[in-house]
Amino acid sequence: MGIKFILAVGLGLLIVLGVLAAIKGKGTQRKLALAVTALCLILLAIGPASLVFISTGEVGVVKVFGEAKQSIGPGMHWRFWLSDTVEIYDIKTREIPLQFEAYSKDAQIVTGQLAVQYQVKADKVMDINRQFGSVVVLEQKLQAVILERAKSVFADRGAMLIVETRSVLSGEIENRIVPVIDQYFVNLTMVALSDIAFNTAFENAVEQKMIAEQEKLRADYDKERAIIKAEEQLAVAEREAKAVIAKAQGDAEALRIMQEAWSALSAEVKEAMLRQTFYEKWDGVLPEVMSGEALDLIIGR
Repeated sequence: MGIKFILAVGLGLLIVLGVLAAIKGKGTQRKLALAVTALCLILLAIGPASLVFISTGEVGVVKVFGEAKQSIGPGMHWRFWLSDTVEIYDIKTREIPLQFEAYSKDAQIVTGQLAVQYQVKADKVMDINRQFGSVVVLEQKLQAVILERAKSVFADRGAMLIVETRSVLSGEIENRIVPVIDQYFVNLTMVALSDIAFNTAFENAVEQKMIAEQEKLRADYDKERAIIKAEEQLAVAEREAKAVIAKAQGDAEALRIMQEAWSALSAEVKEAMLRQTFYEKWDGVLPEVMSGEALDLIIGR
């Protein structure tokens, strides 16, 4: 637009100067001034309007009397404005934001948002123009096929499976779009699924299921800990029982040995040992009841 403005201003100045020269001039000079002025008027009429500028990331489709003839790339082009029109196609990455509502395999309503990025194929703008007329119509067709393919992904899955596999759904939707995208003369660059939601009843059911699963895991953990603790206590009890048994066996063996040793002693030695034990244990207090005159009768023989 800047160049067109400068060109128009320049031609306008030339026209003004030509008119002034024609007024002041005479003869040949006047004719030359009028000729220059007329030429400038013609250029002003067709020049700026016939300049076409294509920016980087754009492609133009030239139509001659409404019929698409060729595509032109970035730069400045001269197209006669009375016969030619140029439609600009943006070939940079474009995004289609979509909100959708679908049904799962088990008839649960699923809502969400889908962002699809694509690029128009630069060498296919003529085909797009002939088949769709414009990028606006093309995008409307794309939206319809993308939604249809996205909904088919949800229709093949139950609601719980959708919840469990939501991280791979974007890729699955992209895989279903790719086989049909070529007929729209675009390249698919990204598919992103977000904000998946179900009706309130199902969301509550999922929440309750998750709570139940967490409680089950906690119960299983507590049970496992109780089993481990019981096994530890059992192991301690077994060790203590073995220790008691070992002690009892040791005491029994010691008693057996003592009995055998006692049996082998003579009567005099046994009596001496009994007396010695008595003296060691006696606290020096005589019994209140005694039989006979001899103290020996208390311990017997």
